[in-house]
Parts: sequence; structure tokens; C-alpha cells
Amino acid sequence: MKKTILYIVLPLLLLVILGLILVPKFMAKNDKPDADKKQNQKSQQISVDGFVIKTEVLDNDIRAIGNIKANEEAEIRSEVSRKIRGIYFKEGTYVGKGKTLFKLDSDDLTAKLRRQEVDERLAVTKLEREKQLIEKGLTSQEEYDVLETTLEQIRAEISITRIDISKTYVRAPFSGIIGLRNVSSGAYVTPQTVLTTMQDVSKVKIDFSIPEKYIYLFKSGQKINFKVDGIEGEFEAEIYAYEPKIENDTRSLVLRAITTNPGKKLMPGTFANVTFMVNQSSDAMMIPTEALIPKLKGQSVYVVREGKAKLVDVNIGERTQSLIQIISGDIKSGDTIITTNILRVKENSPVKIEKTN
Repeated sequence: MKKTILYIVLPLLLLVILGLILVPKFMAKNDKPDADKKQNQKSQQISVDGFVIKTEVLDNDIRAIGNIKANEEAEIRSEVSRKIRGIYFKEGTYVGKGKTLFKLDSDDLTAKLRRQEVDERLAVTKLEREKQLIEKGLTSQEEYDVLETTLEQIRAEISITRIDISKTYVRAPFSGIIGLRNVSSGAYVTPQTVLTTMQDVSKVKIDFSIPEKYIYLFKSGQKINFKVDGIEGEFEAEIYAYEPKIENDTRSLVLRAITTNPGKKLMPGTFANVTFMVNQSSDAMMIPTEALIPKLKGQSVYVVREGKAKLVDVNIGERTQSLIQIISGDIKSGDTIITTNILRVKENSPVKIEKTN
């Protein structure tokens, strides 16, 4: 009886021991592919940095170097060749429009005028006598007409002489600051001689250029801001004119702005650092330039979606120093784009975001 029980219990005991040994190994073998699969997926993930897109205000401005000019400026010259008799201004001072700056010699013209005025009086006397004679029928109408024509000629010559005398007065063409004089009293000058210069600096003009692609974005009345080296603060001017053609060499358009000049701080001839606002966008999507992937036609970026990289075509707009505007494409504010390890990333590659902006 005991042997029978032993024969029954012993096989059962062996089966239990084998089960305890084999079942865990079998279960471990079934679980291994899933574990290996997870391990492989984890090892295939590419570590990248991300940038979360958000909208911001984009000031699209142009920066240029401008040239400051006086509101009005002129080289003062004589219209005639004569000797200077008098100088009636102090260098570097303000003079009003029409003030006499130089007086040229006009003695011969004055004497000529006196002679012509005598001829005029004589011609008037002769004409009055001739008129009395013609009323009495003692002379002809023809002789009267000759005397009348002679008087008109004398008066015309007097007008010319007076104009010549007026040219010996060199006057200020506008109100402004007179410059340094280049001649002295007694010097003989000609129309080619620059006597001095004059500038109206109550206002100043700023000339600057913008690239050809922006010419349709500006209009008269727009404001510009500018700074000048050595002067604190920023100034504002208004665009009022432009050259009606594109410069061939630079493919740019020259604009002119004007502003007041309180205290005469802005000096003609100095350079101005101009900032010209073309337009402003309040909801621009800006991304780092290194995130862009150039293509044969256009640009693309990698967007992270459900842990994988998705290649998205985009159209770009304005650039700043480190960012570029996205104006269209299947991306939106809040999306994360890849900025590093881009060469290793492919479509649908699993990625791991190490850090974001």
C-alpha cells in the first residue's frame, strides 16, 4: 500500500517541480518581444531641442543712414563783375531776407543814370513844345511821333541802368545764418566768385534711401525717427518728398523728410541713423532661423506631434536678427518645432524634447 502511494505521489511531485521551473521561463519568453520592442523604440528616439510658437508684435522697420541738409542753402555770388565797396554783415550771424550783404562799385552806373535823367528832362521839354506847335499846325505829326519815341527809349535805358545799379547790391535771398566770407572790401569779384554762403536751419531735411521692394509701402506724411551721434535723444521727422525714380546703382529710392530744429542742434552735413517703420503686425508667428529647412522650392520645418517629427511646408516673411516670420503653413501658435539635430531627424522619427525655449 505504501509503495502504491509512493508511486502516485512521486510523479505528481515531479510534475509540480517541472511546472515551477518551466512556466516562468515560458512567460518570460512571451514577454521578451514586448520589452525588446519598447527598448528599441526608446533607443531610436532622437534628442532635440524645441521651440514653442507664440504670436508677438512684429515691427517691420528699415534702418538707413541719412544725410541732414539745411531747409534752404545758397552760395552768395554777384551777378556782375565789379569791385566790392562795402560789407554789411557779421560772419555766423542771423540775417533777414533782403538785407544788403555786399555793396559793389557803381559810380559809373550812377553817372550814367544822371546823364540819362538829363536826357529825359530835355526830351520831355522838346515833346511839350512840339505838342504846342502841332496844335497850331506849325509842325507835322510825324515829327511829334519821333520825339515821343525818343523819350520812350530814354526811359527804357533809365530802367535798364537802375536794374544794373540794383545788381551792385548783393542781398540775402532768405532769412538764415550767414557763413564765412571769402572776400574783403576792395576785392574785384565776378559771378564765378563765391562771396559767402547762407543756410536756413530753422528746419532741416533728412535724405535717406529704402530698398526697391519697399517703395510701395511708404507714403507722404509718414514719420521717421532718427538719432545723431553726439546728440542725446531721438528726433522725429515727416516724409514729404521723394525722387521719382529708382537709383540704378543701389536699386533704392531716395526719400526726404523734414523736421523743426529747435536750438539749432541739428547741423547740416551730419549723418543721421534713420529708423523707418514700414508696417506692424500684432500677431506674427516668429521662429528661430535655425529651424528652417531649405528646399528646392520654399522652406519647411519639423513640428513635434504625438512624439514624432512631422515635416511641414511654410512660407516665410520678415526677418529680425535671430527670428523669422511664418506667414503661412500647417502650424499654429502653441505648436513645438525642432531647432536642433535636424539633420538626423526624418519624417515620423520619434523624438525626445530635451528642452524648449
